[in-house]
Amino acid sequence: MGREPPAHRQPPPKGRIVQPSEGSPPGSGPESGTVAAALASLRREHRQVIICTFYEQLSADDAAARLGIPVRDVKRRACSALSEIRRMLGERGAQARPAAAPASARP
Repeated sequence: MGREPPAHRQPPPKGRIVQPSEGSPPGSGPESGTVAAALASLRREHRQVIICTFYEQLSADDAAARLGIPVRDVKRRACSALSEIRRMLGERGAQARPAAAPASARP
């Protein structure tokens, strides 16, 4: 029989954008200073896509349905927003943490 997707994968009602601090586990939202500033400085349409896809963990299809835009626009806006965030964080001197070495490469 068909299983229902987990509650966190079901898209919230169309038109309602959850703010990053709503429903996010503590420490997972953008409240961490420079990321919050970068997110706040994005254009509204880009910020909405980032909130839907990263903080609410919606698929591109679900985010498109929620925002009432084509999937290609969700993908394009996410790409543009992430590039802008990377640029802003780089200007502020924030560096991404290097990825941990794979377990096979550890002594």
